[in-house]
Amino acid sequence: MATPFAARHALSELICELAMGLSKRSNKRRRLWLLLIAAIALGFVAALTLAKLFSPTPEPISARPALREPIPMQAATTSLKVHLYFANRSGRYLQAEETRLDVNDTPSAVEAIMAALLKGPENSQLVSPIPAGTQLRHLFVTDDGTAYLDFTAEISQAHPAGVTAERLTLYAIVNSLVMNLDAVERVQLLLEGKPASTLSGHLDIRYAKTANLLLVR
Repeated sequence: MATPFAARHALSELICELAMGLSKRSNKRRRLWLLLIAAIALGFVAALTLAKLFSPTPEPISARPALREPIPMQAATTSLKVHLYFANRSGRYLQAEETRLDVNDTPSAVEAIMAALLKGPENSQLVSPIPAGTQLRHLFVTDDGTAYLDFTAEISQAHPAGVTAERLTLYAIVNSLVMNLDAVERVQLLLEGKPASTLSGHLDIRYAKTANLLLVR
């Protein structure tokens, strides 16, 4: 865009040309045309000057407030009282052990319960019915209340023989989740990411299981 100084300079040159033209030409019509052009030029210069005076000064980039990324909301952590189910010393039934876990949603509660269950009981009169070395690979909970738990192969390969031992292993897991979490109604076990028909050859685990309180004393 032309500056007011440049426009005034151009106008001065035009006025000089007009003066020369007026001195050289005596034709009345040509003088009128020159005067009209001079008036238009003066209006153009005046418009440029006013625009320069009243146009807002652009704000420096450094003075503009920086945009902040939205802070993701995190669910509040709560202390949840749960009852974990372990086998008694005779290995014939399940017994509950009370503890508290910090959780913030259903998946984190499932993970915390399973971590405590795999760690084992605090009570020396109880034992874990889950074979040593077993780990939880993945988990997810569906909207209909089914918790899918994917275990490593140790839960099957290192499992002791016997239908009672297998039943205690299965329902120590199922009861610990279903009896503590309203969002979980049944539990489906997977082995190494795949469905399995049984843990050690006795109980059918192809379908999701609900809690069994007949084993609890």
